[in-house]
Amino acid sequence: MAKLIEYDVTGVEESQGGTGEKAKPGVYVAKIVKCVQRTQSKGGSAANDLEVALNVGDEYDWVFTYIGLEQKSDWKLAEFVRALNFKDKGRLDPDKAVGQLIRVKLNHDTYEGEYRPRAGRLMKAQPGDEFGEKASEISSQDGPVDDSRDADGDKIYEDSSFVASREDPDDPDVGSYDAWSEDDLAAECNDRGLKVGGRGNKKDKYIAALRAEDEEVLDVGAGDDEPPSTNYKEGFEPSREDDPSVGSYDDWTEADLLAEVEDRGMTVPGGRGSKKDKLVAALREEDNSVTDSSGSAEPGGDYESWDIEQLTKEWTDRNLGDIPTFRGRGSADRQMAAMVEEIRKDDIENPFSN
Repeated sequence: MAKLIEYDVTGVEESQGGTGEKAKPGVYVAKIVKCVQRTQSKGGSAANDLEVALNVGDEYDWVFTYIGLEQKSDWKLAEFVRALNFKDKGRLDPDKAVGQLIRVKLNHDTYEGEYRPRAGRLMKAQPGDEFGEKASEISSQDGPVDDSRDADGDKIYEDSSFVASREDPDDPDVGSYDAWSEDDLAAECNDRGLKVGGRGNKKDKYIAALRAEDEEVLDVGAGDDEPPSTNYKEGFEPSREDDPSVGSYDDWTEADLLAEVEDRGMTVPGGRGSKKDKLVAALREEDNSVTDSSGSAEPGGDYESWDIEQLTKEWTDRNLGDIPTFRGRGSADRQMAAMVEEIRKDDIENPFSN
């Protein structure tokens, strides 16, 4: 009789679908192979989400995504349930999601310095879709879209859960269109309802179409009601050097200075001489113009340095009502900026009670 081997696999997770091969960015027809609610993350911290494993092809590693069950993540949950053809209101049985086919857009990302795809937009599978198919092999999902726009000037796409990934060289999650794969560019054009055809390099045509649409949206959304010194990107809060957590502009990199200038809606200084010196001078001039126009620094000027927990506590203590929520990339920053704005309004309206 063979010697018995003691074992204990308590807490060992099931297969992670490891093949060693990472799927490249693009749109895939994926199979949901795992969907479980978590109350604790792998690191041991509290969690309230769905851990979803997507098999985008038997030759690839599974791709994991996490669907938050808190109000701030309702846009992602809506995207998930709609991709599954579930009703907008009901009770979700995670087990019923396992085995279903959906389309998923994989974006470029890294982990510990190595490439690892990140699950982006989740979409409904279409008739005829087969597991493991890639963007070049599946039919177009969306037809032409109209030119409806929301209050911010952004186009309203046919699928309301879609958020356009507009190029931003300073955002590592997006980067420049020039660095995107042709499949990723094709998927983004398809998601926006942009038609690309004719002779010539297809990748160049995709890039041109996306940039033209970006410019169109920005032109529609831009307004002339505010002076350039306050024409900031939506939800953007300036990082002024009088904040101890920011430090002197002199210690910033040229890239950070340039990004701050552009995000404030300022004209990038040109001409001969040190570009960094010109950027520092422009930011300081704008800082002074904001302070001078109001006669004093803005009340509650240190709120920008608060984290979400501090802002939430302050909001709750003041009974300001429902906390604002936003969808899409940068939603957390937009939420905090909106909270700061409302708290400042409350400072002005109730100066002796806060």
